[in-house]
Amino acid sequence: MIKKFLFNLLIICAPFSTNATILETRHIANVIPLVDSETWFLVDLDNTLFEGAEAYGHAAWFYDAVNDGLEDGLSKEEIINIFYPRWIASQKTCPVKPLEKEFISFITDLQNQGIVVMGFTHRQPVIADSTIRQVNSLNIDFTLTAPSEEVFSLEAKNPTLYQNGILFVGDFNKKGEIFSKFLNHIDDAPNKIVFIDDKLKNVEEVESVADRLGIPYTGVHYTAIDHAAPIYSREIAEEQYRLYKEREAAESVKDIWESWTVFTWTDDR
Repeated sequence: MIKKFLFNLLIICAPFSTNATILETRHIANVIPLVDSETWFLVDLDNTLFEGAEAYGHAAWFYDAVNDGLEDGLSKEEIINIFYPRWIASQKTCPVKPLEKEFISFITDLQNQGIVVMGFTHRQPVIADSTIRQVNSLNIDFTLTAPSEEVFSLEAKNPTLYQNGILFVGDFNKKGEIFSKFLNHIDDAPNKIVFIDDKLKNVEEVESVADRLGIPYTGVHYTAIDHAAPIYSREIAEEQYRLYKEREAAESVKDIWESWTVFTWTDDR
């Protein structure tokens, strides 16, 4: 059952649980009243906390590549193996911007109150360093009130990582499954959960875990990306990628030349 409320907020009552609610909103202001001192606030990254500030490295570029591969008859695993090296390279240089500036101040306010805030992303561990750099560029540090200070991996079908207060689920693992394993590993659990993600299926997966554990849960399907001014276009992304490869090649030639001149100078001596 779906009821439309004021402030462009949709509330979807979970059919099998009295402890869970799923909301849909494009405004972070509607989420602020949901979080209190008993809550763990779980934050998706791509197209939720932030989006790429350039077409090359924007999450939509990655999704386009996946969809193209599926249309060509490739499996998702095959597509990732082919395209992910490009994605890794793009995240080393791609800047990010918040979907809403208020999102950043909201997280800061929660952390100042000592409320648990944690990053929760489908990104793979191989780009953890780039991801942490991007998050920090927004003046966000998830370690400040993270539920654990450890750095560890969880056993799963594909690699996972928890580092700097961010749980890297990986592309092929499910967020609900990995979050359950995360709670088991740290031997702790929240009194309440609020989880915000631009993908409804992720919100629903975590809802099922909260329901099984008897934890009151509010899942927020955050649609700000659908209303944001367009940054991504395939043509621009591919042109930026071409220029990146040209610059990379030029720098490689420069490095080779400098290494050669150092070698010959040393040799002459």
